[in-house]
Amino acid sequence: MQIINKNIYFLLFVFLSLKISAQSESFSYPVKIPVFLSANFCELRPNHFHGGIDIKTEQRIGVPMYAAMEGFIYRIVVSPGGYGNALYIEHPNGKSTVYGHLDRFRDDIQAYVKEEQYRQKSFAVDLSPDKEQFRIEKEELIAFGGNSGSSGGPHLHFEIRDTPTQDALNPLAFYPDIRDNIPPRIYSVLVYPLSETGHVNFASFPQKYQVAGSGNSFSLAKSPQIEVYGKIGIAVNTNDFYDGSHNPCGIYSAELKVDDNLIFAFTFDRMPFSDTRYMNSHIDYSESVDRGTRIHRMWQLPGNQLKIYRKDLTNGIFDVEDGQNRKVELVLSDLAGNTSTVRFTLKGSFREIRKPEMANSRFFPYDEENFLVTPDLEFFAPKGAFYDDFYFRYDSLPRATTTYSALHQIHNDGTPVHDAVTLRIKTTGLPEHSIGKAFIAKISVNGYRSYSGGKYSDGWFTTETRTLGRYAVVADTIPPVIN
Repeated sequence: MQIINKNIYFLLFVFLSLKISAQSESFSYPVKIPVFLSANFCELRPNHFHGGIDIKTEQRIGVPMYAAMEGFIYRIVVSPGGYGNALYIEHPNGKSTVYGHLDRFRDDIQAYVKEEQYRQKSFAVDLSPDKEQFRIEKEELIAFGGNSGSSGGPHLHFEIRDTPTQDALNPLAFYPDIRDNIPPRIYSVLVYPLSETGHVNFASFPQKYQVAGSGNSFSLAKSPQIEVYGKIGIAVNTNDFYDGSHNPCGIYSAELKVDDNLIFAFTFDRMPFSDTRYMNSHIDYSESVDRGTRIHRMWQLPGNQLKIYRKDLTNGIFDVEDGQNRKVELVLSDLAGNTSTVRFTLKGSFREIRKPEMANSRFFPYDEENFLVTPDLEFFAPKGAFYDDFYFRYDSLPRATTTYSALHQIHNDGTPVHDAVTLRIKTTGLPEHSIGKAFIAKISVNGYRSYSGGKYSDGWFTTETRTLGRYAVVADTIPPVIN
């Protein structure tokens, strides 16, 4: 009997120990109000994937924020942009959490920050306190929510990172009880001819098809007949939603099946910050620039180094031959397991339709250095600047009355640039007294100028940029006006 009792006590001890260990390894919510999301992990953003989740704070500033797990504060940032006021906590389970757009820190942290601001004589600071300075317990008050930095309204930007690599992890994998009973919504599908002589409905450019349906089953509106030929790519415009929130969010995963065979898939579980700009290769970048719509490309460009794609599958491009009927199925999912599907058929119909030739163009391989030299422009793109091969077009337009150089049309701004390219532009008619006020500007079709910087030397301005388009040297000679 005594042995049985000892065994019972031992098993009870083990059970309680495991329970306490599990509790200490799990994350609690960083707020004590009902949790509703306005954005989720790897949502498509300008030039990057969203690195965490955005938790609503009832449109209020000052909501208390709590540590999601015990640990120590290893970084404190105050910045006019980005995450604004932000805290970084390292935890014993190999993870770190980030709390952004805070209004203020708790009093002792705030006092430390203020002291450092005065010492550094700077409002913006990036601090790394000693690990013993701010030891934090789970659910301990750390700050108050706000709208600081690059924020469009009060909320908490919350991240979970892998501490050794600082890769962003999908926070929803640690909070499975966030309510989500809504499947992704599908708005449209785009079909792309990717061969030199291929077509989609006898056009050499992508065709968009609106989607109809409800629940989780969709089809192309009006059941169009889609005749294609050659190598084909697919893209999809989709969003996901959460219970209690009207904010459109991103999907978790997507699959492309052709004739019931899975050929391409991606999943958003993890995102290294060094990879986040490859978002511009994951989407149809020109669609984003021209129409403001970010859509998921269901094939991988050769210069796209994202690790989200299934490596045991194809790159997503498939062939449709004359007389073939190919069944296409897209399956989109969220992390809660809700799925939506759209199905359609592509009919193979041969007709040789060549893409229009571009005048004044030259072939730029994505995996080589590329350059262009003219009497008044030098352009250099390092290897890795582009995601795919393309025909680069350049035109020189006459100098305008408001510029101090020719207008240089450097391809178009619908082609994404990953690593910065170098521009050197020769000046024309620039007075010596205006050199200090001159710079290279990107000039939109309606004449709007955006500053691109530049250094002057021997009649030339040099700068680096990550966007193509129309550039010229201009000068800012208008003084500020006080109203």
